[in-house]
Amino acid sequence: MECSLEYIPKRLHTDKKPIKEVFYLGEELYYRCKSGECSKPYDKISLYNISHNRNFCSPDEYKRDDVLFNILEEDQRQVYDLNTTVLKIKSLENNNTYIKEIISKDNVNLKATITLKHQPIPCMYPHSIFEVRVNGVIVNNDNYNKILNKRSIPYKNLRSDIRQELTSIIQTGNIDSSKNTEYIDEP
Repeated sequence: MECSLEYIPKRLHTDKKPIKEVFYLGEELYYRCKSGECSKPYDKISLYNISHNRNFCSPDEYKRDDVLFNILEEDQRQVYDLNTTVLKIKSLENNNTYIKEIISKDNVNLKATITLKHQPIPCMYPHSIFEVRVNGVIVNNDNYNKILNKRSIPYKNLRSDIRQELTSIIQTGNIDSSKNTEYIDEP
């Protein structure tokens, strides 16, 4: 599928570029957020398909503000009037990606995994996501309420732990899979 949005620079079109499953130390990811929400951007979103742009360690080719381009054909805006925040990869797992497992404190059989994945779309080759899985099932728009939006304490706490992990990445600006979640602004 090709990009049909003429205002998106050709350098960002996926065309036939391959998915790059590995990430690099020092690589930056860019996230767009509303003013005042960049320190805790995940507090107000569902925990699926959390998208960013990566720069492949080529900030001149894949720029921070590229994440502000609107890639939805049905939306007339070309560029979002939002802020951006930068995340920098500090450590990676052996397979050169970020993977963090979170085990429920209330139920050791309830586990979430957050994985950073390159997921290009036709008009945005650097598009990447933090994929959330619960007990091996990918959380998405169709199953969010069934998988993660349960009212029981273990699920509430697991959602909170996932949000805290993602928030700590934003607040520190570091993607570091080598350490435990760093709690910064606990409620």
